[in-house]
Amino acid sequence: MVTYLRTSFKRYSLCCRVLLYLCIQIWSALSFNLQAQEADKEFVVWRVSFSGNEAYRNKVIREIIATSTPAYLQKLLGRTDDYILDEIELRRDAIRIERFYQRRGYHRVHVRYEVEELRKANRKKVTFLITEGHPLRITSSQIIFDVDEDVNNEIIRTRDFRRLSENHPFRIGHRFKSVRIPETEGRFLTVLKDQGYAWAEVALHSEIDSASQSVDVEILLTPNQKTFLSDFIIDGDLSVSESLFLRQADLKPGTTYSQSKIRDAQRSLFNHHLFRFATITLPDQDQDSTLTTYIRVREFPLRTIQASAGIDREEYFRGQITWQHRNINGRAHRFGTNIRASFIEQFVSADYLFPYVFNSKSSSVTTVFGRRKFEPAFELQQTGLNSSLIYNFRRNIAATISYEYSINDEIDRSLFFRTPISLGDYKISSFRFSGYYMEGISREPRGWVFQPFIEISGTLREADYRFQKFSLDLRRFTALWPAATLAKRVYSGAILSSQPGTLPNNILYYTGGTNSVRGWYRHALGPKLPSFDETGTFQGYVPMGGRAVFNFNVELRQQFGRVAPNLGLAAFLDGGQVWNNVNTLDERPVQFGAGAGLRYVSPIGPIRIDLAYKLNPSDEDLNIFEGENYGSGWNKIGIHFSIGQAF
Repeated sequence: MVTYLRTSFKRYSLCCRVLLYLCIQIWSALSFNLQAQEADKEFVVWRVSFSGNEAYRNKVIREIIATSTPAYLQKLLGRTDDYILDEIELRRDAIRIERFYQRRGYHRVHVRYEVEELRKANRKKVTFLITEGHPLRITSSQIIFDVDEDVNNEIIRTRDFRRLSENHPFRIGHRFKSVRIPETEGRFLTVLKDQGYAWAEVALHSEIDSASQSVDVEILLTPNQKTFLSDFIIDGDLSVSESLFLRQADLKPGTTYSQSKIRDAQRSLFNHHLFRFATITLPDQDQDSTLTTYIRVREFPLRTIQASAGIDREEYFRGQITWQHRNINGRAHRFGTNIRASFIEQFVSADYLFPYVFNSKSSSVTTVFGRRKFEPAFELQQTGLNSSLIYNFRRNIAATISYEYSINDEIDRSLFFRTPISLGDYKISSFRFSGYYMEGISREPRGWVFQPFIEISGTLREADYRFQKFSLDLRRFTALWPAATLAKRVYSGAILSSQPGTLPNNILYYTGGTNSVRGWYRHALGPKLPSFDETGTFQGYVPMGGRAVFNFNVELRQQFGRVAPNLGLAAFLDGGQVWNNVNTLDERPVQFGAGAGLRYVSPIGPIRIDLAYKLNPSDEDLNIFEGENYGSGWNKIGIHFSIGQAF
């Protein structure tokens, strides 16, 4: 027995040694193959860093070099073929950084790079080592006029020249940045051209002392002869007279030339409903005191018809058909009709536009309209007349004054609801004042946006209700990092009325919905009343509105960038409430909704899907009546879909 066990043990040991030997050989072969494959892989730039840069942040320098690193998702998916290490490109990047610094006053800058291996052999870290040196400083700066003393004094007294001479980048003590020479010459040239000197010349000269690291600067201004508008060459088939065309552009023979005036004239024509585009240039001509201006213009078709359609969570489907005649009387007056319909509202109108009232910045439009609107508590039928005066002070500042008279019929939707409010026929006669201000001019909003509104009804005594309605919409858009924006909005309003009794539903404030407080559907946030069917069975709650409202929105918008440039995410916190009046603000707390959404930038605008959760819903929001829960978990959630940003 012992002999048998010894023999079996020897055989078992031999088998184990053979298996171990085979495993070692296989592992060695696999390791060799893996190492060979790893060696065959091209080096990938995994990280890029900078050292020694004090004047400019990493973010700034990263934008000027060609070498880049894959995004996190690309690293995760192994899509790194576009980020192969290229020594030639690294040397070019070092030169790019040096040129960048030299054009900004660091003429003794030196840049080199180091390549470091990371944990995996094919992943490399590139570090650019920057030695900035001392910058060149401006020790002398003069503005010299090549013109007689009277013209010199006339120019230096202007506000634009004083501002520029006190704030240009080539003043004493500043770093000498040659990259800003063309910009500075252009700014001085603009000041001269705005004073009527169409043929002005500007040249910035500098003398560099490398030993003392100092620079002497001279800005030479040559205004030449003052110029006046004389002749206008209009290229294009016009359906209006040339005099009316020039009036819209606010151009008159004999007026002093101004570059900003020409720019405003071009913008005024471009914004006009009749003209598709317009360009105003100065053709080659003798450089004397008279100017011939060349205007190239093209008109839209005189008659157009447009149709559009859209979908969202609240209206389900909406469509619109618009017909316009852009020059109905030969004086560029526009007549149009509009039909708009959705499951909530149907609207038809006819309008007549006067594009010129006091000047090219002012216009007036008169509209006759009819509307039918369905809300949970009431149905509105409305016909009326609106006349508005619009004034565009600047591209980003506008104001509107309007008067509206309407005949209204509010019908209680008693087929489904029993509410205590049923107002029937009434008339509204009101003056409205609204304004618009946007900080900066860009396709994407940046900075502040300010929109006040005032409505005063009953002033002329032909209205059934007298009230004053005030609201303010304040927005702020802040760029946080590339492709990320923090958007904020605050909206508040109040209705004041000394008249006893209730106001019509259509005048009151409502909130909740895709574009106000997400988590609640349309008008569902605020005071509500229970509704019942004909048998007295509870059917739900109906929003009643109020005379005071407050909303706020905070939304972080992040685009995916290089990975998926048309896709983005958003996270938001909304809040708001509606009160019966301004004296009952302490009776209802502000309610909040939070969530996230997906954005897709399409040719027709951002397609938006948001999922929101009510943080502090009331019993009415959860569909609880007299202690019994008629709702479900879905009452805490709002799903919102639409085209366009929430605000």
